[in-house]
Amino acid sequence: MPSRKLPILFLLFFVSATVASPANALAFAAQEDLRIRNAIESVRQELAPDRRVAVFDISWEVHGTQVLLSGEVDNPDASERLGAELREAGFSDIRNNIVVLPHPGLGHNTHGVVRVSVAQMRSEPRFTSEIVTQVIMGTPLRVLKRQRGWFYVQSPDNYLGWMSAGLFQQMDTHQLETWKASDKVIVTEYHGMVYEETSTSSLPVSNVSMGNRLRTSGQHGDWVSVALPDDRTGFIHSDLVSSYAQWKESRELTGDNIARTARKFIGIPYLWGGTSTKGFDCSGLTKLVFWLNGMDLSRDASQQILMGEHVDPGPRFENLKTGDLLFFGRTATTDTPERIVHVGIYLDNREFIHASYLVRINSLDPEAPHFDRYEYNRFVRARRLLP
Repeated sequence: MPSRKLPILFLLFFVSATVASPANALAFAAQEDLRIRNAIESVRQELAPDRRVAVFDISWEVHGTQVLLSGEVDNPDASERLGAELREAGFSDIRNNIVVLPHPGLGHNTHGVVRVSVAQMRSEPRFTSEIVTQVIMGTPLRVLKRQRGWFYVQSPDNYLGWMSAGLFQQMDTHQLETWKASDKVIVTEYHGMVYEETSTSSLPVSNVSMGNRLRTSGQHGDWVSVALPDDRTGFIHSDLVSSYAQWKESRELTGDNIARTARKFIGIPYLWGGTSTKGFDCSGLTKLVFWLNGMDLSRDASQQILMGEHVDPGPRFENLKTGDLLFFGRTATTDTPERIVHVGIYLDNREFIHASYLVRINSLDPEAPHFDRYEYNRFVRARRLLP
Protein backbone atom coordinates (compact mmCIF):
# COMPACT_ATOMS: atom_id res chain seq x y z
CA MET A 1 0.00 0.00 0.00
CA PRO A 2 2.63 2.67 0.86
CA SER A 3 4.48 2.01 -2.42
CA ARG A 4 1.33 2.78 -4.44
CA LYS A 5 0.67 6.16 -2.68
CA LEU A 6 4.10 7.71 -3.37
CA PRO A 7 3.59 8.40 -7.12
CA ILE A 8 0.19 9.95 -6.40
CA LEU A 9 1.64 12.28 -3.73
CA PHE A 10 4.49 13.27 -6.03
CA LEU A 11 2.03 14.02 -8.85
CA LEU A 12 -0.11 16.20 -6.57
CA PHE A 13 2.99 18.15 -5.46
CA PHE A 14 4.13 18.65 -9.06
CA VAL A 15 0.71 19.95 -10.15
CA SER A 16 0.55 22.29 -7.16
CA ALA A 17 4.02 23.70 -7.84
CA THR A 18 3.22 24.17 -11.51
CA VAL A 19 0.06 26.12 -10.73
CA ALA A 20 1.88 28.37 -8.24
CA SER A 21 5.00 29.01 -10.35
CA PRO A 22 3.77 32.02 -12.40
CA ALA A 23 2.99 33.98 -9.24
CA ASN A 24 6.27 32.88 -7.70
CA ALA A 25 8.15 33.90 -10.81
CA LEU A 26 6.55 37.32 -10.80
CA ALA A 27 7.36 37.82 -7.14
CA PHE A 28 10.94 36.71 -7.69
CA ALA A 29 11.30 39.07 -10.67
CA ALA A 30 9.93 41.94 -8.60
CA GLN A 31 12.44 41.20 -5.83
CA GLU A 32 15.28 41.12 -8.36
CA ASP A 33 14.12 44.40 -9.87
CA LEU A 34 13.99 46.01 -6.44
CA ARG A 35 17.50 44.81 -5.56
CA ILE A 36 18.87 46.20 -8.84
CA ARG A 37 17.01 49.46 -8.40
CA ASN A 38 18.28 49.87 -4.82
CA ALA A 39 21.87 49.13 -5.85
CA ILE A 40 21.74 51.73 -8.64
CA GLU A 41 20.08 54.32 -6.41
CA SER A 42 22.74 53.76 -3.73
CA VAL A 43 25.51 54.61 -6.18
CA ARG A 44 23.59 57.56 -7.60
CA GLN A 45 23.02 59.07 -4.16
CA GLU A 46 26.72 58.76 -3.37
CA LEU A 47 28.30 59.90 -6.64
CA ALA A 48 25.62 61.91 -8.48
CA PRO A 49 22.92 63.19 -6.10
CA ASP A 50 22.27 66.39 -8.10
CA ARG A 51 21.27 65.84 -11.74
CA ARG A 52 22.03 69.49 -12.53
CA VAL A 53 25.76 68.92 -12.10
CA ALA A 54 26.32 65.19 -12.75
CA VAL A 55 25.30 62.72 -15.46
CA PHE A 56 23.85 59.46 -14.17
CA ASP A 57 21.27 57.99 -16.55
CA ILE A 58 21.12 54.22 -16.09
CA SER A 59 18.70 51.60 -17.39
CA TRP A 60 18.80 47.81 -17.04
CA GLU A 61 17.34 44.59 -18.36
CA VAL A 62 17.41 41.07 -16.92
CA HIS A 63 17.98 38.19 -19.34
CA GLY A 64 17.87 34.93 -17.40
CA THR A 65 20.65 35.28 -14.85
CA GLN A 66 22.35 38.16 -16.66
CA VAL A 67 21.88 41.84 -15.78
CA LEU A 68 22.45 44.16 -18.74
CA LEU A 69 23.35 47.76 -17.79
CA SER A 70 23.18 50.64 -20.27
CA GLY A 71 23.11 54.44 -20.16
CA GLU A 72 25.57 57.27 -19.50
CA VAL A 73 27.64 58.61 -16.60
CA ASP A 74 30.30 61.32 -16.47
CA ASN A 75 32.21 59.78 -13.58
CA PRO A 76 34.32 56.68 -14.40
CA ASP A 77 34.01 55.55 -10.79
CA ALA A 78 30.22 55.33 -11.16
CA SER A 79 30.42 52.56 -13.77
CA GLU A 80 32.81 50.50 -11.65
CA ARG A 81 30.84 51.07 -8.46
CA LEU A 82 27.61 49.92 -10.10
CA GLY A 83 29.19 46.57 -10.97
CA ALA A 84 30.54 46.15 -7.45
CA GLU A 85 27.22 47.11 -5.84
CA LEU A 86 25.28 44.64 -8.00
CA ARG A 87 27.69 41.80 -7.25
CA GLU A 88 27.28 42.55 -3.55
CA ALA A 89 23.51 42.36 -4.07
CA GLY A 90 23.92 38.82 -5.40
CA PHE A 91 24.22 39.31 -9.17
CA SER A 92 27.31 37.65 -10.63
CA ASP A 93 26.62 37.85 -14.37
CA ILE A 94 26.72 41.56 -15.25
CA ARG A 95 27.12 42.98 -18.74
CA ASN A 96 28.14 46.64 -18.54
CA ASN A 97 27.33 48.74 -21.64
CA ILE A 98 27.44 52.09 -19.82
CA VAL A 99 29.08 54.92 -21.77
CA VAL A 100 31.42 57.09 -19.72
CA LEU A 101 31.31 60.70 -20.93
CA PRO A 102 32.91 62.53 -22.67
CA HIS A 103 31.61 60.35 -25.49
CA PRO A 104 34.38 58.51 -27.36
CA GLY A 105 32.99 59.85 -30.63
CA LEU A 106 34.24 63.35 -29.74
CA GLY A 107 37.85 62.23 -30.04
CA HIS A 108 40.23 64.69 -28.38
CA ASN A 109 37.89 67.68 -28.73
CA THR A 110 36.34 67.42 -25.30
CA HIS A 111 36.76 71.10 -24.37
CA GLY A 112 35.52 74.43 -25.62
CA VAL A 113 35.51 78.17 -24.96
CA VAL A 114 32.46 80.42 -25.39
CA ARG A 115 32.86 82.59 -28.51
CA VAL A 116 29.88 84.97 -28.19
CA SER A 117 29.21 87.64 -25.58
CA VAL A 118 26.53 85.56 -23.82
CA ALA A 119 25.70 81.94 -24.65
CA GLN A 120 22.56 80.07 -23.57
CA MET A 121 22.65 76.56 -22.14
CA ARG A 122 19.31 74.81 -22.58
CA SER A 123 17.48 71.87 -21.05
CA GLU A 124 17.07 70.12 -24.42
CA PRO A 125 18.94 70.28 -27.75
CA ARG A 126 16.59 72.74 -29.44
CA PHE A 127 16.16 76.51 -29.48
CA THR A 128 12.61 76.36 -28.11
CA SER A 129 13.65 74.60 -24.88
CA GLU A 130 14.14 76.24 -21.50
CA ILE A 131 17.29 78.29 -20.80
CA VAL A 132 18.88 76.72 -17.73
CA THR A 133 21.84 79.10 -17.46
CA GLN A 134 24.14 81.41 -19.39
CA VAL A 135 27.91 81.46 -19.83
CA ILE A 136 29.90 84.41 -21.14
CA MET A 137 32.66 84.83 -23.70
CA GLY A 138 35.97 83.31 -22.66
CA THR A 139 34.41 80.75 -20.31
CA PRO A 140 35.92 77.26 -20.68
CA LEU A 141 33.53 74.34 -21.13
CA ARG A 142 33.73 70.58 -20.77
CA VAL A 143 32.15 68.97 -23.84
CA LEU A 144 30.40 65.66 -23.09
CA LYS A 145 28.50 64.54 -26.20
CA ARG A 146 26.99 65.69 -29.47
CA GLN A 147 23.50 65.42 -30.95
CA ARG A 148 23.28 66.82 -34.47
CA GLY A 149 24.17 70.55 -34.19
CA TRP A 150 24.05 70.60 -30.38
CA PHE A 151 26.54 69.70 -27.67
CA TYR A 152 25.93 68.65 -24.08
CA VAL A 153 28.38 70.78 -22.08
CA GLN A 154 29.39 71.48 -18.51
CA SER A 155 30.32 74.95 -17.24
CA PRO A 156 33.06 75.63 -14.64
CA ASP A 157 30.46 75.43 -11.82
CA ASN A 158 29.61 71.91 -13.16
CA TYR A 159 26.18 72.97 -14.43
CA LEU A 160 24.96 70.86 -17.36
CA GLY A 161 23.03 71.87 -20.45
CA TRP A 162 22.77 71.80 -24.23
CA MET A 163 24.52 74.45 -26.31
CA SER A 164 24.31 75.16 -30.01
CA ALA A 165 27.55 74.37 -31.84
CA GLY A 166 27.84 77.96 -33.10
CA LEU A 167 28.14 79.47 -29.62
CA PHE A 168 31.53 78.08 -28.64
CA GLN A 169 34.87 77.06 -30.10
CA GLN A 170 35.52 73.35 -29.69
CA MET A 171 39.07 72.52 -28.54
CA ASP A 172 41.36 69.73 -27.44
CA THR A 173 43.28 69.87 -24.16
CA HIS A 174 46.35 71.54 -25.67
CA GLN A 175 44.29 74.27 -27.35
CA LEU A 176 42.42 74.97 -24.12
CA GLU A 177 45.63 75.26 -22.12
CA THR A 178 47.04 77.62 -24.75
CA TRP A 179 43.92 79.76 -24.40
CA LYS A 180 44.17 79.79 -20.62
CA ALA A 181 47.86 80.76 -20.68
CA SER A 182 47.42 83.63 -23.16
CA ASP A 183 47.43 87.30 -22.15
CA LYS A 184 43.84 88.45 -21.87
CA VAL A 185 41.72 91.48 -21.14
CA ILE A 186 38.38 91.47 -19.35
CA VAL A 187 35.42 93.68 -20.21
CA THR A 188 34.62 95.88 -17.21
CA GLU A 189 31.68 97.87 -18.60
CA TYR A 190 28.13 96.67 -19.16
CA HIS A 191 28.43 96.33 -22.93
CA GLY A 192 30.77 97.20 -25.78
CA MET A 193 31.89 96.37 -29.30
CA VAL A 194 34.94 94.89 -30.97
CA TYR A 195 35.61 96.57 -34.33
CA GLU A 196 37.65 95.58 -37.37
CA GLU A 197 39.68 98.81 -37.14
CA THR A 198 40.51 101.39 -34.48
CA SER A 199 37.37 103.33 -35.27
CA THR A 200 33.72 103.05 -34.29
CA SER A 201 32.82 103.70 -37.91
CA SER A 202 34.49 100.45 -39.01
CA LEU A 203 32.60 97.18 -39.22
CA PRO A 204 31.83 95.39 -35.93
CA VAL A 205 33.36 92.00 -35.16
CA SER A 206 31.36 91.15 -32.04
CA ASN A 207 29.50 92.71 -29.17
CA VAL A 208 30.83 92.07 -25.64
CA SER A 209 29.41 92.13 -22.12
CA MET A 210 30.81 92.63 -18.65
CA GLY A 211 33.11 89.77 -17.64
CA ASN A 212 33.94 88.70 -21.21
CA ARG A 213 37.57 87.65 -21.69
CA LEU A 214 39.53 88.12 -24.91
CA ARG A 215 43.13 87.44 -25.93
CA THR A 216 45.22 90.57 -26.48
CA SER A 217 48.37 91.38 -28.43
CA GLY A 218 48.92 94.94 -27.29
CA GLN A 219 47.83 98.58 -27.17
CA HIS A 220 47.26 100.82 -30.20
CA GLY A 221 46.69 104.31 -28.87
CA ASP A 222 43.25 104.32 -27.23
CA TRP A 223 42.52 100.85 -28.59
CA VAL A 224 43.49 97.33 -27.62
CA SER A 225 43.99 94.61 -30.25
CA VAL A 226 42.08 91.48 -29.29
CA ALA A 227 41.33 87.98 -30.55
CA LEU A 228 38.18 86.06 -29.71
CA PRO A 229 38.27 82.35 -28.78
CA ASP A 230 37.50 81.45 -32.42
CA ASP A 231 40.45 83.61 -33.63
CA ARG A 232 38.35 86.48 -34.99
CA THR A 233 40.44 89.60 -34.44
CA GLY A 234 39.70 93.28 -33.95
CA PHE A 235 40.04 96.26 -31.65
CA ILE A 236 38.21 97.36 -28.52
CA HIS A 237 38.45 100.76 -26.82
CA SER A 238 40.76 100.67 -23.80
CA ASP A 239 38.12 102.34 -21.60
CA LEU A 240 36.05 99.14 -21.79
CA VAL A 241 38.68 96.62 -20.65
CA SER A 242 41.39 95.90 -18.09
CA SER A 243 44.25 93.44 -17.98
CA TYR A 244 42.65 90.19 -16.84
CA ALA A 245 45.68 89.17 -14.75
CA GLN A 246 45.75 92.52 -12.94
CA TRP A 247 41.98 92.58 -12.54
CA LYS A 248 41.96 89.09 -11.04
CA GLU A 249 44.76 89.98 -8.63
CA SER A 250 42.89 93.09 -7.47
CA ARG A 251 39.70 91.28 -6.43
CA GLU A 252 38.85 91.77 -2.76
CA LEU A 253 35.86 89.91 -1.38
CA THR A 254 34.28 92.34 1.08
CA GLY A 255 30.71 93.24 1.91
CA ASP A 256 31.14 96.79 0.61
CA ASN A 257 32.51 95.54 -2.72
CA ILE A 258 29.67 93.04 -3.06
CA ALA A 259 27.08 95.77 -2.39
CA ARG A 260 28.79 98.23 -4.75
CA THR A 261 28.88 95.69 -7.58
CA ALA A 262 25.26 94.60 -7.04
CA ARG A 263 23.99 98.18 -7.18
CA LYS A 264 25.50 98.56 -10.67
CA PHE A 265 22.84 96.22 -12.00
CA ILE A 266 19.75 97.98 -10.63
CA GLY A 267 17.09 98.13 -13.32
CA ILE A 268 18.35 95.23 -15.45
CA PRO A 269 15.30 93.08 -16.24
CA TYR A 270 14.64 89.60 -14.89
CA LEU A 271 15.47 86.72 -17.23
CA TRP A 272 14.91 83.08 -16.31
CA GLY A 273 18.30 81.37 -16.64
CA GLY A 274 20.10 84.71 -16.95
CA THR A 275 23.53 85.25 -15.39
CA SER A 276 24.72 88.24 -17.40
CA THR A 277 24.19 91.98 -17.83
CA LYS A 278 21.67 91.11 -20.54
CA GLY A 279 19.31 89.76 -17.86
CA PHE A 280 19.37 88.01 -14.49
CA ASP A 281 17.40 85.49 -12.53
CA CYS A 282 17.81 85.70 -8.75
CA SER A 283 20.76 83.31 -8.37
CA GLY A 284 22.27 84.51 -11.65
CA LEU A 285 22.59 87.97 -10.08
CA THR A 286 24.28 86.69 -6.92
CA LYS A 287 26.53 84.47 -9.02
CA LEU A 288 27.84 87.26 -11.26
CA VAL A 289 28.18 89.75 -8.38
CA PHE A 290 30.32 87.33 -6.37
CA TRP A 291 32.32 86.20 -9.43
CA LEU A 292 33.20 89.82 -10.23
CA ASN A 293 34.61 90.01 -6.71
CA GLY A 294 36.61 86.78 -6.85
CA MET A 295 34.27 84.00 -5.70
CA ASP A 296 32.57 81.46 -7.94
CA LEU A 297 29.19 80.41 -6.54
CA SER A 298 27.08 77.40 -7.43
CA ARG A 299 24.40 78.13 -10.00
CA ASP A 300 21.00 77.85 -8.27
CA ALA A 301 19.64 79.25 -5.03
CA SER A 302 19.03 75.72 -3.71
CA GLN A 303 22.74 75.02 -4.30
CA GLN A 304 24.04 78.35 -3.00
CA ILE A 305 22.33 77.75 0.33
CA LEU A 306 24.75 74.86 0.90
CA MET A 307 27.72 77.26 0.78
CA GLY A 308 29.23 79.31 3.60
CA GLU A 309 27.91 79.19 7.15
CA HIS A 310 24.52 79.65 8.76
CA VAL A 311 23.74 83.05 10.29
CA ASP A 312 20.97 83.60 12.85
CA PRO A 313 19.52 86.86 11.47
CA GLY A 314 17.88 87.93 14.73
CA PRO A 315 14.25 89.08 15.09
CA ARG A 316 14.99 92.40 13.35
CA PHE A 317 17.76 91.05 11.09
CA GLU A 318 20.27 92.83 13.33
CA ASN A 319 22.85 90.03 13.10
CA LEU A 320 23.24 90.25 9.34
CA LYS A 321 26.20 91.86 7.60
CA THR A 322 26.50 93.45 4.20
CA GLY A 323 27.08 90.73 1.61
CA ASP A 324 25.20 87.95 3.43
CA LEU A 325 22.86 85.90 1.25
CA LEU A 326 19.15 85.76 2.10
CA PHE A 327 17.14 82.72 1.03
CA PHE A 328 13.40 82.58 0.52
CA GLY A 329 10.87 79.83 -0.08
CA ARG A 330 9.15 77.36 2.22
CA THR A 331 10.32 76.48 5.71
CA ALA A 332 10.52 72.79 6.57
CA THR A 333 7.67 71.25 8.55
CA THR A 334 7.03 67.78 9.91
CA ASP A 335 5.27 66.92 6.65
CA THR A 336 7.17 68.89 4.00
CA PRO A 337 10.88 69.54 3.39
CA GLU A 338 12.43 72.98 3.12
CA ARG A 339 12.21 74.43 -0.40
CA ILE A 340 14.45 77.31 -1.53
CA VAL A 341 13.24 79.23 -4.59
CA HIS A 342 14.75 82.75 -4.29
CA VAL A 343 17.93 84.48 -3.11
CA GLY A 344 19.02 88.07 -2.52
CA ILE A 345 22.00 89.97 -1.14
CA TYR A 346 21.72 91.78 2.19
CA LEU A 347 22.88 95.40 2.04
CA ASP A 348 22.32 97.22 5.32
CA ASN A 349 19.56 98.66 7.47
CA ARG A 350 17.27 95.70 6.63
CA GLU A 351 17.58 96.34 2.90
CA PHE A 352 18.41 93.71 0.30
CA ILE A 353 18.95 93.64 -3.45
CA HIS A 354 17.54 90.91 -5.65
CA ALA A 355 16.35 90.10 -9.17
CA SER A 356 12.56 90.07 -9.09
CA TYR A 357 10.89 91.46 -12.25
CA LEU A 358 14.08 93.52 -12.43
CA VAL A 359 17.10 94.06 -10.20
CA ARG A 360 15.85 96.20 -7.32
CA ILE A 361 16.32 97.08 -3.66
CA ASN A 362 13.61 96.18 -1.16
CA SER A 363 13.30 96.28 2.60
CA LEU A 364 12.49 93.76 5.31
CA ASP A 365 11.27 96.59 7.53
CA PRO A 366 7.43 96.68 7.59
CA GLU A 367 7.58 100.44 8.11
CA ALA A 368 9.72 101.15 5.05
CA PRO A 369 8.06 102.43 1.86
CA HIS A 370 9.83 99.75 -0.21
CA PHE A 371 8.94 96.92 2.18
CA ASP A 372 8.53 93.60 0.35
CA ARG A 373 5.84 91.76 2.30
CA TYR A 374 5.86 88.78 -0.04
CA GLU A 375 9.56 88.03 0.45
CA TYR A 376 9.39 88.92 4.14
CA ASN A 377 6.71 86.27 4.67
CA ARG A 378 8.70 83.56 2.90
CA PHE A 379 12.17 84.31 4.31
CA VAL A 380 13.82 81.03 5.35
CA ARG A 381 17.50 81.43 6.17
CA ALA A 382 20.65 83.51 5.80
CA ARG A 383 24.18 82.36 4.90
CA ARG A 384 27.53 84.12 5.22
CA LEU A 385 30.04 83.43 2.45
CA LEU A 386 32.45 86.30 3.03
CA PRO A 387 35.66 85.65 4.96
